[in-house]
Amino acid sequence: MKNYQKLFTLLTLGALAMSCSSETDENVITEPQSQVTLSASAQSISSASDAKGRTVVNGFATTGFTVGSQNVEMMYAAQADLVAGVNLGNITFKSNVNTKLHASTAESKSLVLVAQGDKKYTLVGEGNTSKGNYSEVNFKLFKNTGTNENDPMFKKSLLLTGEVNGKLTRIWTESEMEIKALTESALGIEVDGNTDLVMMFDMDKLFQGIDFKTAVDADGDGRIEISPNSPDGNAAILSKIESNLKSSVILKKK
Repeated sequence: MKNYQKLFTLLTLGALAMSCSSETDENVITEPQSQVTLSASAQSISSASDAKGRTVVNGFATTGFTVGSQNVEMMYAAQADLVAGVNLGNITFKSNVNTKLHASTAESKSLVLVAQGDKKYTLVGEGNTSKGNYSEVNFKLFKNTGTNENDPMFKKSLLLTGEVNGKLTRIWTESEMEIKALTESALGIEVDGNTDLVMMFDMDKLFQGIDFKTAVDADGDGRIEISPNSPDGNAAILSKIESNLKSSVILKKK
């Protein structure tokens, strides 16, 4: 009887080991991989500059621009499908989850895109990912609640600072909306070897349809606040910015 019990135990452990091995194998990336660095920055093609060298779009002179990101996931057409001649329209795009790049970019962080009026490139993540044509990045804004109240990003997911009509201005939101960034070409960006990619926040698109000259300092404190429940009002401007944000990010090659 004891021998049967031992045999049953061994068989059970063996089956469990095979099950775990099978699950692990499913998560192993077997496709060829390349090293990719993903950064974030901001751009404006049509903007002017003020006397301080800051980008001015629709009346807003940008001094600082910080955005929180989390759960960054990239979609791609596998190199093997492209080499096999499969039409891009018939390819099922894959996610780069379970890659080192995804593990790095998925972490929540605050990305500085503009500081002291100068555009910056801030690292989102880096690591190996499958070779192929990348055409999409999906991510969520990250509301920072883990810092102290003196941190400018405390309880914010996006913060813009600058001037409107000579008055100091802050624009911020606490939304953790989902954003999809697409490439400018439907073919995507080829990743075959070391590649630097950028999530580019386009300020022309972000501020499209907004005239900042209509922003008001309703409480008369000398500053313009464009934010949730702002004492200055400006709710329509914030709503438009949040709506524009969903389509204002582009995936580009650095």
